[in-house]
Amino acid sequence: MNTPGRETVSVLILALLIVGFILTAGCVGLVNPTPNEVMIRGNLISVDPTYVDGAFIWKLLLDPNGYEPEMVAAVDGYLIPQNPLIELGAGIGSLSAYMNDKLTMSVNQVSVEPNPYLIPSLNLTKQNNDLGVTFVQKAIGYSSNTVAISVTSDITNNRIVRPDGVLVKSVEVEKTTVQKLAQNAGFTSNITLVMNILGYEHAVVQYEAEFLSRNVSTVIAAVYTDGKNTPDSFAEKMKLIGFTEKKPACCGRQRIYGDDLHQIKKGDLPHDHTVFFGDLDERIREILCL
Repeated sequence: MNTPGRETVSVLILALLIVGFILTAGCVGLVNPTPNEVMIRGNLISVDPTYVDGAFIWKLLLDPNGYEPEMVAAVDGYLIPQNPLIELGAGIGSLSAYMNDKLTMSVNQVSVEPNPYLIPSLNLTKQNNDLGVTFVQKAIGYSSNTVAISVTSDITNNRIVRPDGVLVKSVEVEKTTVQKLAQNAGFTSNITLVMNILGYEHAVVQYEAEFLSRNVSTVIAAVYTDGKNTPDSFAEKMKLIGFTEKKPACCGRQRIYGDDLHQIKKGDLPHDHTVFFGDLDERIREILCL
């Protein structure tokens, strides 16, 4: 025969079990870790929460097409599928995968990412999406044999920590050049060069002007202000190696870009040989119609 006390205990235990079930089933944020994969523009992008900031990952989940819209728009308009592709600054690899899908020969793409902590995820992205891109863990440099690369960014946000608990702020990375990357891949002409390397794009034009002029037909680059190096000075350097600047006239479909976006045509080559560059500030200031 049950006593009132036993009935009360039974009810309380059952209530606790029900509450626990609800928390487990419904409150995903309380029991599940940050996701390690994000679907961006048709590709499953691997993002390791150990190294990639959780807030950044959740932002991608909530608005996957809001990541790098300016670069994607430029790729949509000016990537030539038949031409070999070199990308400097792969990051999490979403743009790398997006471009690889567009290439006629998917193996004709080399994407460089200096941050060693992002390489395993990049290779996993390659595997999961059956991409032909080759990811290379090196850094663009023109002096010493190695380059000190900061691993702190909006992507990692100070998340990289050594086993002993020390925060990793930078790493020494073996240097390379656009010319070496092209030679190793067997790319000889009509190369598309995509750059998002936080100021190093100025050095690429300065130190590899002859190679760019002879072997690269299309450049799509985020151009950052770095001291005296500005989007305007970048334009002047491009002119010196045989490119002429021309801003596109509005003629239909609208695209949104950062301030000071330019279109450059090399000599009298047709429209598909176009160099794009611009300061991809988060503050959108111009609407250019392509």
